[in-house]
Amino acid sequence: MSGTSLDGVDLAFASFSLNENGAWECKPGESMTVPFSETWRTRLSELSRQSAEIFAKTHVDFGHYLGKLTADFIREFDLHPDFVASHGHTIFHQPNNGFTTQIGDGETMVSLLEIPLVNNFRNKNLALSGEGAPLVPFGEGQLFPNNQVFLNLGGISNVGYNALGFDISICNIALNYLASQYDSSLNFDPDGKIARSGSLDEALLDKLNDFNYFNSPPPKSLGIEWFLQNQMPVLQSYINTDLNKIPHALHTFSEHISLQIFQALTVSGSDKKEIFVTGGGAKNLLLMEKLREKGVLLKEFENPAWIDFKEAIIFAFLGLQVLLGRKNTLASVTGAKMDALCGSIHLPASGGFPIFKAE
Repeated sequence: MSGTSLDGVDLAFASFSLNENGAWECKPGESMTVPFSETWRTRLSELSRQSAEIFAKTHVDFGHYLGKLTADFIREFDLHPDFVASHGHTIFHQPNNGFTTQIGDGETMVSLLEIPLVNNFRNKNLALSGEGAPLVPFGEGQLFPNNQVFLNLGGISNVGYNALGFDISICNIALNYLASQYDSSLNFDPDGKIARSGSLDEALLDKLNDFNYFNSPPPKSLGIEWFLQNQMPVLQSYINTDLNKIPHALHTFSEHISLQIFQALTVSGSDKKEIFVTGGGAKNLLLMEKLREKGVLLKEFENPAWIDFKEAIIFAFLGLQVLLGRKNTLASVTGAKMDALCGSIHLPASGGFPIFKAE
């Protein structure tokens, strides 16, 4: 799994089983995050503005990169997986225009593996008139069947609950951008310290909140394009080359995130329930404080692996459903015409994994 915040590639091993009641259970195993090199971070962040030739080459190169990382991960921990699932890295997400694009070519990636690979989880959902996101609520509902509420604070904040879910706001995409502008050696604001040194700017907050997206009902989803077109100009105009304003921008954007989350939880009726928080934003102490100040009931997982690797684990679960021939996306979440099986299967070059047996 590689998220829009460009932190790196999350690799996670997990075991799935059906209990005596026919419900799915999951046991997280080894996991690690491989940070992106500055070269990869630059290539990925600039790819949406490159030529078709560079895009095609990067798609294949990233497939080689992911395949090698996965093969090394399997060898390092002496794992024996049945398959691999890969989300890839999102470059475009424009459901209003009918397309989304995650790079990391599957046929290239599987050439470095000895087991089947499942990827391309979003395109069929868009073809069925869905948003293509969020997809994780399906796994949350199957693996945590007690109607828990899940808040993910990644590049984009999103919520999942009771077979529903949607993107709430831009999150670490903006916070990481501002931190890097303040100090080029930083890829994020550690513990929210820079933001804490700033103060709230009410006028800026009003501008950040003043977008129709926040008042529109789900299904809905966000991509980095939305940030670049809408909130990035607001932030750039506010800073206007004055680096001393960045702590105030960070503080105010943190307030914006927490306010939109609080409002989304209230409208959805899940504000009185305990909220399990995952993603890099869960380590942003200021952001977490702002959520608690608004009365959001935050709860920790018993197994800390779920905090950093929940999305990677759940995409493995989505891949498992593809190999079992079962539906793995929810129309109630994405707005698609139907619940559907979404994902593409790639078989290893050595063969040995027949999908159908010859008569």
